[in-house]
Parts: sequence; C-alpha cells; structure tokens
Amino acid sequence: MTATTVKGSALWRGQGVRVQAGGHDLGTGVVDDLTEDGSIVWIVFGGAEPRRMFLEEDAARYTVLPPTSIR
Repeated sequence: MTATTVKGSALWRGQGVRVQAGGHDLGTGVVDDLTEDGSIVWIVFGGAEPRRMFLEEDAARYTVLPPTSIR
C-alpha cells in the first residue's frame, strides 16, 4: 500500500496522516475529528503537543499513511 495525498474532505476519524502546511512538514498524527465537508480538520500529533486544528484556508496537505506506519 502506498501513501496518498488528499484534501480534508477525503479523511475520516482515526486515520493516520502526515501533515504539511506552510511549506513545512509538521509530522505524523491521527485525525481526531473533522467537519462533514472536511473544511476543518483536527489532528492529534504524538508527544506533548495537543491536537491542532487546520482550516481549509491553511491549505494543509494530508498524506494518508498505511496503518502500520503510525506507532
């Protein structure tokens, strides 16, 4: 299975993703929640950082990871 980059509207809760925004790789996390249209996505990153909200205007890119890629 290969990684696929998608918009927020193609995500679902519990999915492992790598997030890129503003030209930076923000790391991997899990989709915690999202609006029905995917315009707002909350990602939980590992470590001490709490979940982070991404708006459609942030132009974040989500790369869906194979289930074994998240620890």
